Amino acid sequence: MIDFSQIPTSVAVWWGGMSVVAIFNIVLLIISRKMLLKKMPSMSQMVQHVRTWQLMLAATYTVGCAFRSILPRGDVRRIVLVDHWISAVAIGRTVATVAELAFVAQWAFLLHEIGKGTRDNGVLSISKMIVPMIFIAECFSWYACTTTNFFGTTIEESLWAVAATLTMIGFIRARKHYHNGVQKNFLNAGIVAAFAYVIYMVTVDVPAYVRKFMADSANEKVYATLSEGFHQVATVWRHTYDVADWQYEFVWMSLYFSIAVWIGIYITNGPEMDKGLK
Repeated sequence: MIDFSQIPTSVAVWWGGMSVVAIFNIVLLIISRKMLLKKMPSMSQMVQHVRTWQLMLAATYTVGCAFRSILPRGDVRRIVLVDHWISAVAIGRTVATVAELAFVAQWAFLLHEIGKGTRDNGVLSISKMIVPMIFIAECFSWYACTTTNFFGTTIEESLWAVAATLTMIGFIRARKHYHNGVQKNFLNAGIVAAFAYVIYMVTVDVPAYVRKFMADSANEKVYATLSEGFHQVATVWRHTYDVADWQYEFVWMSLYFSIAVWIGIYITNGPEMDKGLK
């Protein structure tokens, strides 16, 4: 299944590091849960309700990312690091879909808490938009996985960038409602994080998939049909340790399965956004 002697050092270090981070993240989640339970009695009923959901969603996202960290795969190219049926693209993509919807639902619940606290209907409207948007993105992701057409991934990543932009706008809009303090500092940090994410998506991630799509089009690649693709993602994968195959995954997986998970865990214990209001 795994021939460790054949794994290049850079791939082994990356894979081992991601596996360690996955375990660390689960420990961090357990600590976060204990902290939240201690603070719950002092929270308003609305915030208690939101934070209960936040904890469940953070757990879903953390466990999903841990699974994908320990069993890396490149979905569209159907490459896997562990040659086993559990590495099948269909399984990985299903786990990713659930985890990513949980993560964006965390954004939505955070905006909901802010909107309810500030009574800002604009923020509440954004909170209702982003989950359906990412559901559509996940549909395009499945289209890309089944057909191997990077056009689907390009649309998926573009929708993530739009959702992050809307979330940033919600944070910017909410700032005026708070005194200087932990709530405003939290929003400032969220604005910086969202802005950095959007810049990365529009300058690195989306253009990379556009180039792959254009290269395939130039080579007149024949894409799988949806029916063929659904069969292939469940039964076909290419086992590889080649550094070139995993080079792009080094970057996005390392960031996604660490920093993004830490943000999701932190949100569960972030400032209560119905306090510190002007």
